[in-house]
Amino acid sequence: MKLFSRLLGLLSLLCCLNIQAQEKQIVIFSTNDMHARIHNFAKIGAYINDFKKQNPNVLVLSGGDMFSGNPVVDQYQDKGYPIVDLMNQVGYQFAAFGNHEFDYGQETLQKRRDQANFKMICANMTVDPAVGKMQQPEATAFTEIDGIKIGIVGIIEANMRSNGTRYPACHPDRVIGITFQDPVETIQKYKGMRQECDLFIGLSHAGIESDLVIADAMPELDAIVGGHSHTRIDSLLIRNGVLVTQAGGNTDYLSKLTFTFEGKTLKSKSHELISLRSLKKEIPEIAQSAQEFVDKSPLKTVLAETADQLNGKEELGGLMCDAIVDIHQVDFAFQNSGGVRIGQMKKGPITMEDVYTLDPFGNTVVIYNMTYSQLEEFIKNSYRKRNQSADLMCSGLKYIIYTHDGVATRVVITDEKNNPLDKTKTYKVGMNSYISSSYRFDKSGLVEESADSASDALIAYLKKKGTITRDIHRTDVREE
Repeated sequence: MKLFSRLLGLLSLLCCLNIQAQEKQIVIFSTNDMHARIHNFAKIGAYINDFKKQNPNVLVLSGGDMFSGNPVVDQYQDKGYPIVDLMNQVGYQFAAFGNHEFDYGQETLQKRRDQANFKMICANMTVDPAVGKMQQPEATAFTEIDGIKIGIVGIIEANMRSNGTRYPACHPDRVIGITFQDPVETIQKYKGMRQECDLFIGLSHAGIESDLVIADAMPELDAIVGGHSHTRIDSLLIRNGVLVTQAGGNTDYLSKLTFTFEGKTLKSKSHELISLRSLKKEIPEIAQSAQEFVDKSPLKTVLAETADQLNGKEELGGLMCDAIVDIHQVDFAFQNSGGVRIGQMKKGPITMEDVYTLDPFGNTVVIYNMTYSQLEEFIKNSYRKRNQSADLMCSGLKYIIYTHDGVATRVVITDEKNNPLDKTKTYKVGMNSYISSSYRFDKSGLVEESADSASDALIAYLKKKGTITRDIHRTDVREE
């Protein structure tokens, strides 16, 4: 009887050991909306490498928007290459396309894809090989880690525009030859992947609101690794059984998802957001690479000085418009608020880096002849009901948008000294090519599409002026 009890105990122990031997964890690390920030890749690499010593079952993903936001990367001889090189060194394996991946143009994007050791995937974009300048991406990807088959489907945000065309938030000329489908509808066509993998991941650059809609409609997914809305999700968010994550932006955080399996059955999942600011250890080789990219850059060249600190989109956007008016000799100029990418410019020297951080897009200057009534319609159409604000910063004029029940009803335009404009006159108006392509207005008066960018104009203007002051507010919105 005693022998039987010992054998039974041994059998139970072996069973427990067998169950424990079958348990394994798959860990996904991810970043999103990095916007060419290179300062923390050495920390990301060190953290992941140390973790792999405990558990090698690691997958590294990007939720998109690798580019646009750091002139060290954006103005590099091979635009965008530094971020790809650093991601290669860290060991990223898959990435979503972000809308800003198209900012350098399709041909440059394809070169960066060719250099990447990671694969970029997207299910809701179709490249016409006769017109597009890049290769069609694969919609999905499969990989296997420690016997666990992982399926990934990628999507990008693509909103319907006023012209009836759907495309991401980028310059429309950058996506000629590419058609985009609704990301929420498209990803649901891949529900059947659930039968082909043990772990099913949505790699999304559609924003948190869309990701939550997807989770509600697609419980087949185990997790959504997101991007685009720069959402910092620092606690466990499970929606309809789907774990949803985003890691803020600008490589300030690293998302860590842990999936625990018994055999091939997923038993639990958890999430941790890691602040990279709190980490000290770096991989020296990656840190050295990042520093070399900075050292090779001419961006510390001083162009001018500000006598005052410039605050907010109106003052900074106004400066950008002043440059177009002066350098291109137009009556008025406009700058969209979304193209003003910093919140302030401190008193003191203005460098090339400041200019390209303020305006990283390389949009060219376009000039139109416009009547007073065309100006009115142009400004009225730019009103943004969501935040009840004027979207267009300006130079050479001032305007007031009057609204009623959240709708723009009329516009009053004056010169900068509050004198009425001559309503019989035709004016020469400058703007960046994003506004020209994306905003609703009468475009019959096209005069010129300059080869120079808006940032070129700003650089020339700063060199010419030497000292900048800014204290004029030129836009206003009032309820009637």
